[in-house]
Amino acid sequence: MKTEILHKKLERYVNGESRPAEVRQIQTWLSVPQQEKQMTAEEKDQLGMDILAEIKEETAYPLFYPRGDEKPWWQKAVAAFF
Repeated sequence: MKTEILHKKLERYVNGESRPAEVRQIQTWLSVPQQEKQMTAEEKDQLGMDILAEIKEETAYPLFYPRGDEKPWWQKAVAAFF
């Protein structure tokens, strides 16, 4: 997970602007004893993918980086003229 994303999530949490899912994530993380906070590489990757999925849902990110084999919107628009 990128540090910038973590900082933004924590900033929203501190400012009381977090979504319920973010609040649960952060509160769960804070409730774990310090010695148990070491995440495995798989857990870090999964958390990063979860956060990225949330960002994609809230932004125009999918417009620029579509999922799967789907063509970008602009390629579909150009194809409509030919």
